[in-house]
Amino acid sequence: MIQVYKFESENEEDCRLKCLDELDVYNNEILTKEYEENNKFNMEVIKKEDVKLFIKDYLLKVTSLMGINAKFEVNEEDDVFSVKMFSDNNPILIGKDGKTLTALQLLLRQTLSNQTKFNIKVNLDASNYKMKKEKYFEKDIKNIINDVIRTKDEIKLDPMNSYKRRIVHEVASEYYNIETESFGEEPNRYVVIRYVEK
Repeated sequence: MIQVYKFESENEEDCRLKCLDELDVYNNEILTKEYEENNKFNMEVIKKEDVKLFIKDYLLKVTSLMGINAKFEVNEEDDVFSVKMFSDNNPILIGKDGKTLTALQLLLRQTLSNQTKFNIKVNLDASNYKMKKEKYFEKDIKNIINDVIRTKDEIKLDPMNSYKRRIVHEVASEYYNIETESFGEEPNRYVVIRYVEK
């Protein structure tokens, strides 16, 4: 169970100071939700350390129910919790095309949301599966960009999620004569890569 602490004060600064003092934490050790209610400043707070412990405990229970002996390393950076899973049966944890990994991540996010009412960002990986997949994706995008540079024809990519679109934009930003733009509505949003004379 993740404890959600609530604080109320006349203004944001007083509320934050009260929170940090009472919980004996630094600003970078907490996640907050802030709002005004009845002319008072309110803050809901959870400790990042509590989130890490919850993630490990939750995944330990789920993987043991799957019959898998696993260990977990949880790191947090920029309010994103990255979880590396180590087991003697990574193919089962990953699943076909990463579907089990995606399902576990979704289940964990939903459980965290139900527990805290916070939108906690979690990224689950096993055997660096996602990192390797991302590298292959980046390589494919670079090949497409080189085709665009060679032919000067724009290319419309298949619809993809926001995470992959962001990777396309980031990779393309490394090229001088390339421009990218997203079009369409979710879940059919896609990216166009085009050559521009500069």
